[in-house]
Amino acid sequence: MAELMGLTKAGFIALLLVIAFAAVVVCLRLLPRYSGTGLGQVAVRAGLLLGGQVLLLLALLALINSDLQFYSSWDDLFGADSGTVRISDQAPVAQPPPAAPRVRSSHDALTRRLPAGEGRLRVLRLRGSRSGIVTRTYVYLPPQYTQDRSQRFPVVLFLGSPRDVIRRRRLPELAAREIAAGRLRPVVIVIAPTGHGCVDAPGGEQGETFLSEDLPTAVDAAYRVGTAPGSWSVAGPGLRGPAGYCAALLAMRHSDRFGSAVFAAPSLTPPPGRLYGGSRSIRDEYDPRWRLRYRPPPPISVGVIADDGFSAGVRPPMRAEPLPATATQDLPAILRWLGTHLTPGNRP
Repeated sequence: MAELMGLTKAGFIALLLVIAFAAVVVCLRLLPRYSGTGLGQVAVRAGLLLGGQVLLLLALLALINSDLQFYSSWDDLFGADSGTVRISDQAPVAQPPPAAPRVRSSHDALTRRLPAGEGRLRVLRLRGSRSGIVTRTYVYLPPQYTQDRSQRFPVVLFLGSPRDVIRRRRLPELAAREIAAGRLRPVVIVIAPTGHGCVDAPGGEQGETFLSEDLPTAVDAAYRVGTAPGSWSVAGPGLRGPAGYCAALLAMRHSDRFGSAVFAAPSLTPPPGRLYGGSRSIRDEYDPRWRLRYRPPPPISVGVIADDGFSAGVRPPMRAEPLPATATQDLPAILRWLGTHLTPGNRP
């Protein structure tokens, strides 16, 4: 029964909808009986209307949460979910380092979409110890992850809306098919949103720190992933939006973590706004094209979608390969490209 009444379970949503519908019917039937002007009858009418509206609102909120995954469980809703990864600020103390966080599968609509035998989807609710950012990410584990517990796996950080990437673009299923066909080495795929951006704004949100430090630290602690240089890659294939810009920036500014990247050239404009403290020099450092011209080239490989000349400016040891604009919709091709540039996972 507890399994059926999970916060995002279809049974719980259906029950709420039935109760809300029944409350509306009862309200419509009883209101005419209490149409008088007496204080008691006014109070009953108000109670019927308020109760019906509250039940309708609860049903609507539960339905929206089930679709958009704001909270994946009752423990998550009330802040008692000990099965997800949580990284919090703590003052340094003289004690042994904490054990690696434990991770369990979440029971939400997105993770249930992956067919059995094609791997697993996990949900991580992260609070960045350095950035302070709280967000939810999804992790795809290939079938081989549970078959060989002595093996570490390379990582693809895929930037974008988890709901869109998992539900509409079906990235986990596509990755599973590529791995099963031998066209992609087994990889762990981390699907992370870019709602907080990827700029460390002076006095503002620290989006870059979250994506380059907090998130990788959590994944390193929770999963058997590669630790050798080049065992992480990052992808943001959209022609518009922040994902491509962030992918390029992370690889170019953090080549010690990300050895390869795929991004679209039209997305490389730094975001506008007061993100740079009024400093032109800070903004330049967050401009991939400026860095390409004026900073030492990092030792990375990049696949540039809809290349507009960006690749022509690349200097060794950085390497670039132009990719067609159609690659934005060809996730298997992106995964295969990244797979050839990932360092194989090393054993613990």
